[in-house]
Amino acid sequence: VIAGFYQVHKDHAPLMQELERCLTDPRSPSSPFTEPLRRRVVLLIEVERPNFMFGGVDRFRKRRPLEAPKTAPAEENDSVPPGEAVFQWWWGDPQPGGRGHWKNYHPHVSARLEELLAKDEQFRSCAKSVPIDEVRYELQRISRDCPFDLLDRNIEGKFRAPFLPESVMTVDHALFDDPSRLTNNCFVQFQRGNPSRRRPARRIRRGEAAGLELHTGEPCAICFSDSGVLTGCEKGHVVCSGCLWFALRAMVGDSGQQEKVICGCLTSQDTTAFAALALRADSSMQEMLTKPPTNPESLKEFEMELANVRSQFQLSHDIPGDIFRRKVKDWLEMLRQKSLEHLYHACSHPGCEMGNWLLRADFDAEYRPKGKCQWACKLGHKNSVLPSQADINEMNRNILLHPECYTDRCGHDSMALRRFMLCAQCVGEGLLTFAVHESGCKQWPGGGGGHRHVFCFHCGQPWAQCGHQVQCQDPGVQQVRRADDGRGGELLEIGFVDAKQYIAWVSGGETQFAACPPTLFPNGAQVIGATRQGILRMEDKEELKKGIGEGTR
Repeated sequence: VIAGFYQVHKDHAPLMQELERCLTDPRSPSSPFTEPLRRRVVLLIEVERPNFMFGGVDRFRKRRPLEAPKTAPAEENDSVPPGEAVFQWWWGDPQPGGRGHWKNYHPHVSARLEELLAKDEQFRSCAKSVPIDEVRYELQRISRDCPFDLLDRNIEGKFRAPFLPESVMTVDHALFDDPSRLTNNCFVQFQRGNPSRRRPARRIRRGEAAGLELHTGEPCAICFSDSGVLTGCEKGHVVCSGCLWFALRAMVGDSGQQEKVICGCLTSQDTTAFAALALRADSSMQEMLTKPPTNPESLKEFEMELANVRSQFQLSHDIPGDIFRRKVKDWLEMLRQKSLEHLYHACSHPGCEMGNWLLRADFDAEYRPKGKCQWACKLGHKNSVLPSQADINEMNRNILLHPECYTDRCGHDSMALRRFMLCAQCVGEGLLTFAVHESGCKQWPGGGGGHRHVFCFHCGQPWAQCGHQVQCQDPGVQQVRRADDGRGGELLEIGFVDAKQYIAWVSGGETQFAACPPTLFPNGAQVIGATRQGILRMEDKEELKKGIGEGTR
């Protein structure tokens, strides 16, 4: 037995030397790491054995393929969209070991070939070719039993050049990969009338090879101990049964992890691969339940996995034959709903399902025009559509930054006006409309057009309750808060800060003691001035004084 080996996570590998130095030095302080390093102890065990018992062990070793072609990096338009089948042809030298890369057919061509593959039985069974275009090229599917071999058609005399034995192409061609062979997606593109001019082609659908066994001895991409089935990723990773069960359990238990799942290559869009892997996980678990492992260690691992499955999925005893398929389906549905949440106003009642929520478009069409900010879900729960507290605080801050009047005599009315104000009628509808007075009289908007509400920029009342003949009073600087409406919902409420007292407090400096004026609301409630200033981060009098001095121009 030879010790001293570790399997270490790649992010923690640089820290291993420091940990080793700390552990071997008796004078070193405690561990400098706040979290333990992700590592495992690995032992090298050498066993003496007769050569005749295990002779020829290399027969299980993965055969070295021909020299892999040096491919150019795939361009963005040569990627394979999730859930779609794409036909690709080899761009470059079509001979084994030739340099080049796989290139997508045009989406219209791929769609037409996919339709022919679904409808034409002879094309699907490798019995005939189909035209790629109307003039020059054709495509034929090949299999292990039906290679691309037209030697016997030379005697017909229809070829412009003889079809030679070296032009024969089989699925063992070095440019075809194992997933393409396993899924029977090997094709040949050739020139009509001159089939010796041919090149490999293939059909790719992300995740289609998932769950298929790859008999090459490739180790599991997670535990590196056992072999397994393809995950369906582009890198051709395989996963053993135990790691597949664990990976699926981890995936469906976390809706926030949508990238780098299973082997680290799949995303939430690889639904084809998930369906095949879940089916494989169910079948392998049922097989193992029917015939448990005889090896004690393997049996212990399997029993622990069964306990984890029962615990996570809340199963009493028997494990259903479709447990992984059901959980993966529920997980994908949860992700679908999560992707649509931004289209809805969610019900504030805990546990109310998404099917009871209200579309934002429906709210804007049915409630907003009527001046309503409250709605009830299908179960009757009361809800309010109001700005967030962060938005309210930001609006209050912007209003309170300039309590001064920008003019002493506005046009026609000869009244002092501030530059900024909130539309009180919009506030009653649950909206924050920031109004700016440029010039003219106290009517806003000037002329009564451009906004659905018309109000006085001096007192804030609707214009129908004020007018040029009314000598209205300034109520102070506006502030908004969320308040209970007394019927299980919320509404926006406007309060006021005495502008003269507030400016006096700001101008008083740090040495002069003066109470910051509170925010007074119509129902008698108030917010203490110091509390308001702290919430709005407006406690620095020098900054406030500077803003008032600079004005709004």
